[in-house]
Amino acid sequence: MNLMLIQLKLARAQMGLFILLALLQRTPIIKYAFQFERALAAPVAKLIKATTYVATGMGLFHATAGATTYVINPASPADATVGEEFALAFDITGTPSDASSWRVTGQIPPGLTVPGLVGDNINTEDPVSIVGTPSLEGTYNITVKPWNGANQTRQTTTETTITIIVAEAPPDPPVILRPPASTRVPTGGRAQFFFEPEGVVDTIQWLKDGVEISGATAETLVIQDVSASDEGAYSVEVTNASGSAVSAAGTLTIDDSATADLVNLSNRGFVGVGGNIMIPGMTIIGPTSKTVLVRGLGPALEASGVPGFLEDPELTVFQAIFDQNGAFLGSQQLFSNDDWETGPNAAELETILADRNLELTPGSKDAAVLLTLGQGVYTFNLSGVGNTTGVGLVELFVID
Repeated sequence: MNLMLIQLKLARAQMGLFILLALLQRTPIIKYAFQFERALAAPVAKLIKATTYVATGMGLFHATAGATTYVINPASPADATVGEEFALAFDITGTPSDASSWRVTGQIPPGLTVPGLVGDNINTEDPVSIVGTPSLEGTYNITVKPWNGANQTRQTTTETTITIIVAEAPPDPPVILRPPASTRVPTGGRAQFFFEPEGVVDTIQWLKDGVEISGATAETLVIQDVSASDEGAYSVEVTNASGSAVSAAGTLTIDDSATADLVNLSNRGFVGVGGNIMIPGMTIIGPTSKTVLVRGLGPALEASGVPGFLEDPELTVFQAIFDQNGAFLGSQQLFSNDDWETGPNAAELETILADRNLELTPGSKDAAVLLTLGQGVYTFNLSGVGNTTGVGLVELFVID
């Protein structure tokens, strides 16, 4: 017997011993003795094949294990959008045989489904799909696990997690329904511009002659102590995540021939809901703007002994809109105030109230607004926050 033959036999004996030890660790030897004996008697190539067969029968190898790869399209994490159709497919490759069933657990985004899924099980040898139109934003994690047999039987492999991130649909670009109106005020007067947008507005920027005005980012633009340098064309730009819009310009003109009228309107009564709220109004005629102070009172009436006063009044200002033929088109909301100290020009308002002995109690729920209005028809709606009711009072003063 030559040396090469001896080495070969020793190698076969060592391999057989190794397999025998593995068998003894996994299961009683009697069950696989016959297969093991045949394996030892076979040539080396057949020995390896037989050893694999025996080990597989003992559960040492998983039919779907090994160099397996999950195929997920689109890749995880996958992006989806509320209201837009979505589809994702997943499968596994690199296995001796196709998966015959899958376990699908976790959070499936509302609006999406797994066709064929019953409970947490789906029987299929084809790629599995997650499809539909998501309806709720959020991050969703779905755990999937393949099985070699139907109904999650026989050997399996490691599970994986698929993440779907659902985002809100982007808004439409904003639109400006009504641009700022032109106005005329005397030197040292007060000018105010309004506009009405439609859609989501994230930022506001006022412009004079096409140039941004530093710090002018509120819903209305107020110019105090108007001088010749303030004359010009005023427009507004609004933006959101989808785009922007720039309004047509309204002009500010100084008119020192304008005269101020002393006007006072007072109306007290019961404030209901719906069509039974209090709605006084005023009309400004002529090219010159007027600055008006309006108070919507409720708690302030308690000091006068008024019973059943409106506990939390809200004051909303509207301008009537007409076409070129004078036909009424609707109303544009210009301004709203709930508590008088919360408005954008609260400091100015407090000064005006004090100058005219019309102070309101700090912390009270009374409402008040200070506005500069151009020619037009206006209403001042007094209602109760949360559809509350009670006795209220609207006072209007033209102060400039």
